[in-house]
Amino acid sequence: MAAPSLIERFNLRLPIVQAPMAGGATTPTLVAEVCQAGALGFLAAGFLSPEQIVLQADEIMAKTNRAFGINLFVLSEEESKNVKGDLPAWLAEMYWQRGLPLPAPEQAAPLFEQQFDALLAAQPAVASFTFGIISDEHVRELKKRNIAVVGTVNHAEEARQWADLGADAVVVQGGEAGGHRGGFMPQYVAQPMGLRPLLTQCRQSVRIPLWAAGGLMTGQAVAAVQNMGAEAAQMGTAFLSTHESGIHPAYKNVLLDVQRGITVHTKLWSGKMARGIVNRFLRENMAHENETLPYPLHHAMTQALRAQAAKEGDVEYMALWAGRGVTLCRDLSVADLLNELETEYMQAVSR
Repeated sequence: MAAPSLIERFNLRLPIVQAPMAGGATTPTLVAEVCQAGALGFLAAGFLSPEQIVLQADEIMAKTNRAFGINLFVLSEEESKNVKGDLPAWLAEMYWQRGLPLPAPEQAAPLFEQQFDALLAAQPAVASFTFGIISDEHVRELKKRNIAVVGTVNHAEEARQWADLGADAVVVQGGEAGGHRGGFMPQYVAQPMGLRPLLTQCRQSVRIPLWAAGGLMTGQAVAAVQNMGAEAAQMGTAFLSTHESGIHPAYKNVLLDVQRGITVHTKLWSGKMARGIVNRFLRENMAHENETLPYPLHHAMTQALRAQAAKEGDVEYMALWAGRGVTLCRDLSVADLLNELETEYMQAVSR
């Protein structure tokens, strides 16, 4: 018997999930506007402190009474606290060229267990997880509070593990997706599979709802993945260029420039495979692709470079995360984008 539909559970008007995109893109206003329009908004909390998680969740709830989600990165305490490792020579050279002191982070990332406690306190309708799989105890605590559980997978084996754990759905992330690979088994993170075959394999392997992700930018694409067995489409890049997105204005301009729509997978910014738009930073350092520290330490080590680029509005040294469908980005408010997506979707399903 198939698991219950989360689209029905959350009373969504559209089978669309706004992807959680960490680093400030998913502002509380963006999340609330997505929810108000009848889709499912997600606060990306992977880099947020516990206090920030609660405050931003409160801000979302002040703007909407509809269901929303919170996403966390599943990292071990050792990974999050680790600051040991020599800065790669090529990265040290980048700091020297940019006139910046070498980084000395106190911690690589926030601690997951503290973030998880904050998520429980915030009590969103749904919690999703990236980069790892949670424990039975975590699932019990979530379900005790009627919080739906969603994993992120890059392979059918990962989907099976989440289903066995009792997840209510999984995000099936194809290689076309922008930003980081969200699965947790190294061999599948490193070998991106296209969304179509991945979705087919997952549909054959598990009975829980699937949320398809990867290069989906139009209402027609939402209908297409539903025809392949997905319950919903999780869309990220499409929301990055909206007026409510929290990314730098210069970054938005690149998203809207069809001449800049070449994306690649790279570990240069974070130490973990992620898809972004090619810029000078990637071109200059592509020979060092395998000379990175582990994630999240490497990500912490490049933070000052990215911060300086943002301060200067220099897109050549920003991490320009985007999916394969980036040339279809639109300069719209969230409400107008979802109206257009609904029109396209209804036209597609009525044919």
